[in-house]
Amino acid sequence: MKYLATTAIALLMTASGFAFGVKPMVADFDPNAPQSQQVFVLENKTDEPTPVEILVAKPSMGEDGFEVLDMGNGEDLFLILPQQLVLPPNSKRSVKVLYVGDPIDYEDTYRILFNELPVTITDPDEELAEGESSYSMQVVMQYHTRIWLTPGNLSEDLKVKEFDKVSVPTPKTKFADGTETEGSEPMDMLEITIANEGQKHGYVRYPTITMVRVAGKPIVLARKDLDAISGHVIMKSSEKTFHLP
Repeated sequence: MKYLATTAIALLMTASGFAFGVKPMVADFDPNAPQSQQVFVLENKTDEPTPVEILVAKPSMGEDGFEVLDMGNGEDLFLILPQQLVLPPNSKRSVKVLYVGDPIDYEDTYRILFNELPVTITDPDEELAEGESSYSMQVVMQYHTRIWLTPGNLSEDLKVKEFDKVSVPTPKTKFADGTETEGSEPMDMLEITIANEGQKHGYVRYPTITMVRVAGKPIVLARKDLDAISGHVIMKSSEKTFHLP
């Protein structure tokens, strides 16, 4: 057990030692503009060189509500220079991405992945006590940047579609041994559905919601009351529901 704990600590320290950063995390391309391009800046703040490869993937929403990536889908639409590189210690490098696909009249989205190539964590000189065994692990950093292909003539159109007071079951707590607690009494929450009726994605920025009672003064929910909503992306021709306490 002591050996496992020591290994876990060493793993965390080693993983942080290979970290690198990418900016920006979101980039917009106009697929109808000539030579539409973006520059990504990679930074290595460590004392070790970091090998990186850049890939393209098409995101979609799975049945469980989580994003699924179709690796390689869209790689013919982008020219990436360079597509593999080694970041020297304590340095920055630029990666240029150009859209080389055909013009389109609708919005589309992709992911450009910046992946650290695997590094094997092992210590060949480490002596193990009798009965203990060693293993190696591969630690990589991955950055999934969001790419929007948005023609310049498209716009967003965000609206509050519905809001109501609802009772939401409290989640159960599941423990490591597989047991779980029963949820407590349902919580009364405000359910708000925001729709985007536009043809491009939209961000919920600085929302303010005013609710008018049948009789009496209106209730205003300001930005500080809507932190759970602010900053969310609503895809084109779609809607998203939020619950606020």
